[in-house]
Amino acid sequence: MNCTICERRKAVRFCPAKSEKICAVCCGTEREVTIDCLTDCSYLLAAHRYEDEHRRQVPADTPLLDVAMPQDIVYTHQKLIAALAFSIAKFCGSQPAATDPEAIAALQALAETHKTMISGIFTRSRPMRRCLASCMRR
Repeated sequence: MNCTICERRKAVRFCPAKSEKICAVCCGTEREVTIDCLTDCSYLLAAHRYEDEHRRQVPADTPLLDVAMPQDIVYTHQKLIAALAFSIAKFCGSQPAATDPEAIAALQALAETHKTMISGIFTRSRPMRRCLASCMRR
């Protein structure tokens, strides 16, 4: 029996999210990308364990790498972060042409606006609106 995703390789792993067998390659490449994996999937848990044990270096060109954030930021601002993530997902869902680099650019614009505001300088510039407007023009 062939994998139901690629239809080329032999299906050997049972995928709880799809309720059918898929090949190991598709499981590894599509996991949490196109497959909405269940949190108790043994392959997902093993992949996360492997990632924890084999940390990769963060590329130097990673956006917002210079921003220092406290370790407990997710817990102290949980609702704000969830609302921001939801808003981004909702916007990208309504704008099929939106790309990851555009979402990152919007977050960078938000971070720059925040940096400017906490410095005490207020400008008429609207980086977030320009960024979102460019996404919507497509």
